[in-house]
Amino acid sequence: MTFHNLTLSHPSHRILEAFRQFRAELAEHRRTRAVYNRTFTELSAMSDRDLVDIGLSRGDIGQIAEEAATMS
Repeated sequence: MTFHNLTLSHPSHRILEAFRQFRAELAEHRRTRAVYNRTFTELSAMSDRDLVDIGLSRGDIGQIAEEAATMS
């Protein structure tokens, strides 16, 4: 019986690993983008008065959404 030792140095394995890495990065981007979108939408739906009550202005929404996405 013959066994073949497959290593990541083979070109097809490097391509496969690069594809897996790309998919993982894409999934992470989609996840963080979903957090950003949800936060942005929820804060945008609030009235100016409600935003002031929590210490925010409408101009802060994008930055807060970005921070929420990177923290998650």
